[in-house]
Order: sequence, then structure tokens, then C-alpha cells
Amino acid sequence: MTALKPGDSFPTDVVFSYIPYSEESGEITACGIPISYNASKEWADKKVVLFSVPGAFTPTCSVSHLPGYIQKLPQLKAKGVDIVAVLAFNDPFVMSAWGKANKITDENFLFLSDPDAKFSKSI
Repeated sequence: MTALKPGDSFPTDVVFSYIPYSEESGEITACGIPISYNASKEWADKKVVLFSVPGAFTPTCSVSHLPGYIQKLPQLKAKGVDIVAVLAFNDPFVMSAWGKANKITDENFLFLSDPDAKFSKSI
């Protein structure tokens, strides 16, 4: 597979690990339960902005990569974007904590885990 471009169909059988935000596990040290998030199925017929970062909590990713998407979320939604997803090789617990540290509670802003970089390597 080659790189994805805007407007491309998302590949089939792509599953990430993900911990959905909930108020019960809203504290940064609270552990949620990881689920298998079938992006191929969940994103069918949706407009998705997917971006990848080298690692959660790294200085460059925390200062330069992630904040722009958080700040532009209202504009992205206004343009019809259904989901914004950030992908990293970190485990789902780290990704969940990174979302909480950035005060993301929007169920359509996802912090997804690609721990073996399987998907990332495929594109």
C-alpha cells in the first residue's frame, strides 16, 4: 500500500487499540479498558482527519503537532469532518492519558494506538 491521500478510501481490516474517554475514568491516572477499534468499519462513509505522531508526550508532538488540531477542531467540524484521530505506536493507556492531559473529552477526537506500527508501516 502507498500513502493515503485526501479523498482516498480507507483500507480494509484496519484495527487499532483505543480507550474511549468516559467521565468515570476521566482522571489522568485512571485506567480505562482498551477496545479494538475497527477504523475500517467505523470510518466508512465518514470524513476523517488522521494524523500520526512519533510519540505521545514527546516535546515536539506535545508542543507542535497536537495543539494545532485541537485548536482547529471547531473549524474542521464546520468543514464536515466527523472524526479527528491521532495515531502513535504508544500503548492505549499512554494514548488515553495523553488525551486526558490535553483535556480532550470529545468522543470524535480519538487517541489511537498502533503499538507494532503495523498500519503505519503498511502505508
